[in-house]
Amino acid sequence: MVTPPTTGEVITGSERIGWDQRAGDVVELAAISYVIYVDGVRTPLTEVSCGNTPTATGFGCSARLPSMSAGAHTLQIASTVVDGSPLESDRSAMLSVTVRPLTAGDIRPPASSERGARITPGPVVTSNGVRLRLETIAEGFDQPSDLAVMPDGRLLVAERSGTIRIVDQEALRRRAGDAGASDAALSLTDADTTLLALAVDPQFTQTRFVFVLYAATSRSGEPVFTLARFRESGGLLVDRIVLVDGVRAAAPAAGSLRFGPDGKLYAAFDDGGNARSRNDLAALNGKVVRLNADGTTPRDQAAASPVYAEGYAAPAGFDWDLRTTPPILWVADREGDLLRAVVEDTSRAGEKRGALRGSHALPRGTAPAAVAFYRGALIPSLAGSLLVASAEARTLLAMSDQKVETLLQARAGAIHAIAVGPDGAIYLANPGALARLVPDDPR
Repeated sequence: MVTPPTTGEVITGSERIGWDQRAGDVVELAAISYVIYVDGVRTPLTEVSCGNTPTATGFGCSARLPSMSAGAHTLQIASTVVDGSPLESDRSAMLSVTVRPLTAGDIRPPASSERGARITPGPVVTSNGVRLRLETIAEGFDQPSDLAVMPDGRLLVAERSGTIRIVDQEALRRRAGDAGASDAALSLTDADTTLLALAVDPQFTQTRFVFVLYAATSRSGEPVFTLARFRESGGLLVDRIVLVDGVRAAAPAAGSLRFGPDGKLYAAFDDGGNARSRNDLAALNGKVVRLNADGTTPRDQAAASPVYAEGYAAPAGFDWDLRTTPPILWVADREGDLLRAVVEDTSRAGEKRGALRGSHALPRGTAPAAVAFYRGALIPSLAGSLLVASAEARTLLAMSDQKVETLLQARAGAIHAIAVGPDGAIYLANPGALARLVPDDPR
């Protein structure tokens, strides 16, 4: 049930909505799905998280709010189950909200009184006794979906609502307590745009190129992916060139974007809501594709197709283990909470195509949101570890050949994005804040 306040609420749209769900036990709870009615329009709720222990009013649950335009809205929640045919409960009481989106001036260095709101900073001790420290960098973001570190140390933060923020860490330190130390580098103005991923050109110093993957509603009313290239100029992203478009996206959309060790651009697209497309080589859905920086297919791709790997439902991220020759590509798929290892198919002489080497199941309940191999020198104990962020489990895992270690458990909230900077720091973002993990200096 949802018990709304007697007066309307002013929100930014980045919050989670909470309710109590009655169920006999956790097994019955797991069979329940949820929808939200925004101004009477029905939308499935995503990123739902429920507690394991009920109270007198039921199991405590929460979910990410869907994208909403600025202004007044009404919200209602209903639960659904499948018992032969889909069944839906009555709608909850109506909650009135007014959305006031965040502006660049809302992004600010964290005040000491705010630090516990989203991030719990302080020492982090690994299982082998290595002391790390979690630090909040800035707050006031709107559902970050991806991070990228520029060669000069500035951070690009992609917000799902369609804005890329540029964060100058040095400026934040110099202007402690002053708002506006982060500016909008790009705002995709379409209201239904979902910004998913970004990647900085390895030759950024020369090209100034930043690549962006997003989903938006097409003229036909279907959600589709767009992969575009921008040029950074004076803290703005300008000169958009579309490299790939028209690829159908699922609802909600899932995708990722990274440059590979070969200098090529790799993009992962979800299956568009159609499981059969995952292994259809004529479609880009459910695939990891390999491209030149201008969007063309590399000449060494098998069958002159950009498809490099296939079979993915909802790719959450990917990265390469550079300790192997050739490097192994690890792809995280939210469906089944799986990591899939892809190696280069050596049977194709002179032609590039990936082959599935094996799958690894993540710990139960660890739906991956982002992955990154740790290749920095700042934290030697993590060298070669695959970092796996989970929003649902509110944790950061470090996976090595020997063990799986939980580095953060609810210390950083629901982690949606991670990146390893050239300085070796681990950067992470939750729904409203940006933080980093570095060695702890006892001095």
